[in-house]
Amino acid sequence: MPAPTIVLTAPRTLMAGYRLLFDGVLACNQTTWTPRLVANTLLMPRQNGGRPVVAPLGLRRIEAALVRDGFDRDAVAVVPADRLGEVVGPETRVIGLTAGDPTGRGMSSTTVCAIVGGRPLTARAHRDLLRQIGRAARRPGHSPSVIAGGPGAWQLEHSTPDLIDHIVAGYAEANAAEVFRATADGTDQPRVIQGRAPRAEEIPTVLGPTTMGAVETSRGCGLGCSFCSLARTPMEHLPEQTVLADAETNLAAGQPHPCLVNEDLFRYGAKGTTVRPDALIALLERLRAMDGIGVIQSDHANVLSVSQWSDEDLRTVRRLMVGRTGQKMPWLNVGVETASGELLRANGGGAKMGACPDDEWAAFASHQLRRLIEAGFFPFASVVLGLSGETTEHVRLTREWVDTLSDEPLGIFPVLNAPTDGSQGPGRDDLAREQWELIRACYRINFRWIPRMYDDGQRASGVGRGRRTLMQLLGRGHAALWKTLLMIRTRRADDR
Repeated sequence: MPAPTIVLTAPRTLMAGYRLLFDGVLACNQTTWTPRLVANTLLMPRQNGGRPVVAPLGLRRIEAALVRDGFDRDAVAVVPADRLGEVVGPETRVIGLTAGDPTGRGMSSTTVCAIVGGRPLTARAHRDLLRQIGRAARRPGHSPSVIAGGPGAWQLEHSTPDLIDHIVAGYAEANAAEVFRATADGTDQPRVIQGRAPRAEEIPTVLGPTTMGAVETSRGCGLGCSFCSLARTPMEHLPEQTVLADAETNLAAGQPHPCLVNEDLFRYGAKGTTVRPDALIALLERLRAMDGIGVIQSDHANVLSVSQWSDEDLRTVRRLMVGRTGQKMPWLNVGVETASGELLRANGGGAKMGACPDDEWAAFASHQLRRLIEAGFFPFASVVLGLSGETTEHVRLTREWVDTLSDEPLGIFPVLNAPTDGSQGPGRDDLAREQWELIRACYRINFRWIPRMYDDGQRASGVGRGRRTLMQLLGRGHAALWKTLLMIRTRRADDR
């Protein structure tokens, strides 16, 4: 059988056999200090060989767009990195890869490396993938071109060219076939190609299962925050039938725990920032009605959106997401960013705040987090260190805000600002004592609650007691190491 014309792949961090979204979060927040054996067996397990290959949602969208726009289904293959040598042949003209955090310059990777040391695991996985592509592509008679895209493609735009011939920036389902066809034909194209996004109703449904059961409900954000790569991309909502079709494809392939991917779960169906609870509730009811659906997960929520939902409707969403799985602590990441409304607004975050006055932002955010907790959610509040114009007073305000939440069942993720324009963000040596103290305060809360949240999610998704116990033991060691390192980093900052 001839080799496929187009082979699509991704680094192992994006193509492992994760059961839940938090499994992927945990794996991608490691550095090279994590032993390979631990990373490759416990954190990033190989996919089950008896099931269809799972792949990042964006890669599945490109696959579907290529087939829709003229490529034969058999001419496009989605392949894990460790199988490239088996699949890439003389007939292969293009290898397409998804880049998540290829140079390790994302906020989470930058922060973890500042605390732990080493290089981001995401960057190592990208380099491993390039080596595997090189071995597969450089054999006699093989000469495929390489195209990179995905959410981390912006990092490659500022990097030294390597095996990658072209970088596609942004959503690209509307011109993916055009770009891949021109590349396969050897037509001259710029190194960086701007992708074209289709209208929401024209986004193709996926043809195969996605990593972590990812199912896109909305894309873009458009609220204007200077520290976000989607700041200028307006939010669009996928039609209900597209969401349900993608969930059905995952379910049929043995992925029963859909993860609703978006920048704000509670804005689904919204006009601008004005929410429509009926739209999300109707969608969740139809998902929950599918036979075999387990835990329904999601990733992001916005403080302003939460404020527009009634307590009863929030409880309804939580009930529909949990179903009969027994899950007690479904989590959502809520972008608070800073306790200073003045600083947030100065960094383009005014739309996140709505009509909230600057000096009331901290109290407003706390109130919405507590409402989520009362509704049965486990919120993760993100705070960004190193925003433009940040002062010691801003850090102090955020530290005090964190302390007011220290008894609540939640997590607080402090991350370092990572500019998307190619400039260098803050690193370990740039952090002052007050910033390290803030990070330590956040992790005192996290070490208490995250193990409980994680075990709860694993139990609800059917993970056995043995693996859960092993992960909890690993987590205790991880926490002990981080406590020690955070203490050391703080003391060294004090000495400067």
